[in-house]
Amino acid sequence: MRQTYTLFFFTIASFWSVMASAEFIIKVDFREARLYLYDEGKEVASFSVALPRVNPKLPITGRVEGVEENPYWAPTKATREYYFKKSGVELPELIRPGDPRNAMGNVKIRIAFNEARVNQTIRIHGTNQEESIGRRVSRGCIRMRNDDIKKLSEIIRGEKTVVVFN
Repeated sequence: MRQTYTLFFFTIASFWSVMASAEFIIKVDFREARLYLYDEGKEVASFSVALPRVNPKLPITGRVEGVEENPYWAPTKATREYYFKKSGVELPELIRPGDPRNAMGNVKIRIAFNEARVNQTIRIHGTNQEESIGRRVSRGCIRMRNDDIKKLSEIIRGEKTVVVFN
């Protein structure tokens, strides 16, 4: 029992230490289907997002690892099978930027999650299906309108940014 409390305290202490050193905080609110951006504790932007069909075990924390403009998309085998079953579309293993089948849209934000249980391929990215915004439709990622993800990426690029899903 003592180890559990020690681990819990260490995890919380580490989280707050990272939060204190962050320039920005991205908070994805799963109840509201919104992404909030905070700078020094003040909300500076808010965007509607599309969420995963199935809620992950929340909360989840991490940090932005990188931002890519015009990203390639390498759909997993499971995703390619899903697309084929859903719409009869056969996706290649790698889809170039600008291809209308590229689900990443115009920007992809890579996240290093703190929890080992979290699928490390989950991203925050633009979309080729902007009508999905505000709904629970993705296979794990957070989707944003392409204009919105572009604005967000321009603000956080090169800055220490913490990510919280709750």
